[in-house]
Amino acid sequence: MNGNRCLRIAVAVVLVLGYDLGGRASAAPGHPAAEGAEDRFVTVQDGKFIDPQGRQLLLHGMSVISKNRNDNYQSFHGPEEFAQMQDWGMNCIRLGIIWDGLEPAPGQFDEQYLKKVDQRIDWAQQHGLYVFLDMHQDLYSYKFSDGAPEWATLTDGQPHVHTGGVWSDAYLTSPAIQRAFDNFWANKPCADGVGVQDHFAAAWKHVAARYADSPTVLGYDLFNEPNIGSKNLDAQTIMIQAFANALNQAGSPVATTATKIMQQWLEPQGRSQLMTRLKDMKIYTQVIDAVGPLFAEFERTLLTPMFQRVRDAIRLVDTNHIIFLETSMSANMGIPTGIEPLLGPGAKPDPLQAYAPHGYDIVVDTKDLALGSNDRVELIFSRHGQAAQRLGMPMLVGEWGAFGNAGPEILPAARFVVRQFEKLLCSETYWAYGRETASCAYLEILQRPIPARIAGTLLAYHAHPENGAFTCSWKEDPKVTAPSRIYLPRRSFPRKDAARLSPKGAGFQIEAARQGSENLFLVIPPTGQAGDRRLQVN
Repeated sequence: MNGNRCLRIAVAVVLVLGYDLGGRASAAPGHPAAEGAEDRFVTVQDGKFIDPQGRQLLLHGMSVISKNRNDNYQSFHGPEEFAQMQDWGMNCIRLGIIWDGLEPAPGQFDEQYLKKVDQRIDWAQQHGLYVFLDMHQDLYSYKFSDGAPEWATLTDGQPHVHTGGVWSDAYLTSPAIQRAFDNFWANKPCADGVGVQDHFAAAWKHVAARYADSPTVLGYDLFNEPNIGSKNLDAQTIMIQAFANALNQAGSPVATTATKIMQQWLEPQGRSQLMTRLKDMKIYTQVIDAVGPLFAEFERTLLTPMFQRVRDAIRLVDTNHIIFLETSMSANMGIPTGIEPLLGPGAKPDPLQAYAPHGYDIVVDTKDLALGSNDRVELIFSRHGQAAQRLGMPMLVGEWGAFGNAGPEILPAARFVVRQFEKLLCSETYWAYGRETASCAYLEILQRPIPARIAGTLLAYHAHPENGAFTCSWKEDPKVTAPSRIYLPRRSFPRKDAARLSPKGAGFQIEAARQGSENLFLVIPPTGQAGDRRLQVN
């Protein structure tokens, strides 16, 4: 944020937010309503997101959510925060919704809750942001954290036990959480005789019917970080034994056992010691690949069929929006995913689906951020990229980061994650927009140059946070007449002659990111011919 202040940019086009005579907020530039598109919805084509004008759309944003039941799951974010995201060059949000807030009793949907969701979608639309809705859960239910309502939390009387130093350890230690997931995957009947998974699909159908005609809505992220339930215990046994074997094969100074490793993992100092050993990639891959077949089978036989059930319910009322497919949370740390494409009529893949994995180094949520490993991060995202290729879908990393109140020491690791997104040319939403975000030490990686819309196919791009330089190349499609739009924070564009475009064509215009902002978009008309173009800014 401390870039060159010697020059204020004279903008060629100023973004103005206004209202029509009906009182409805007008769309920000770049939104379908603002550009008069005949087709109003973002689609999927050849493994890319495509905007209504036919441009490749690179989605960049963050999660917006509240997990607080006492606030009816309504987050603190208001119009000011949505305007801030627009100014940071973001074009989408992952908006969290909570089943407990949506459907407090079977078949009874909370209209006041949904009106608050409507309000946030309206704010997004006013500020040039797309929205995809994330049905969020952690530890399955609000009874343990957030997610399902009590009536859909079928624990069969099992106790809730949480030991260990991290919230997610409860997936391993709580019989109640494990049984609730097992019953969800089995579609066990609730008290009204209807299967819990059938209720879940009906809830999504209700949501999709409400937003089926909204061009601001991108689609639906069906289930946050699906968990394998009681099979966690089998997975844990396999991984710990593989870890013990790997340590002993690597010549550990003291022979270890699976029991000793489990004891160490559940106490902070021991976990730190084990994480140090897991920086050895030979050991790390041996551990996670040992359990890969178990999670792949779960994703093929239970997770994908659940997604298919929900997809089928949604498509009864909405054929306009994208279905975002998450993985089991095991894939967050690099275990290969086994999910399969969802099918439509004629057993052909649904044309509107995208791959939406999460990616976190194993140090997330611990005090051991300093033990992070770029090698592990690279493995995680390269495997996600391979999965996207296998599935033939565009990839949007739905969660990454979770840096919270971290200081400048997190910057090298954060920049390395961004390099992976550049390498994969994928979309992403950071976890999450907190009260500390506007002043965080790592804001530069959230507010960074982005080729938001490209009149053709994006080939490569790279931002250099050390000196503010930026390069981008793309292959223009002569059928696309709308301009490419590239966001540059002010620190990356100190003067107009800092940008060099080749071939120059009609050059570019400068547009403020929002009214009164020094952050900007370069608006680059296409040449009308097929061919490569390159932008360099320094």
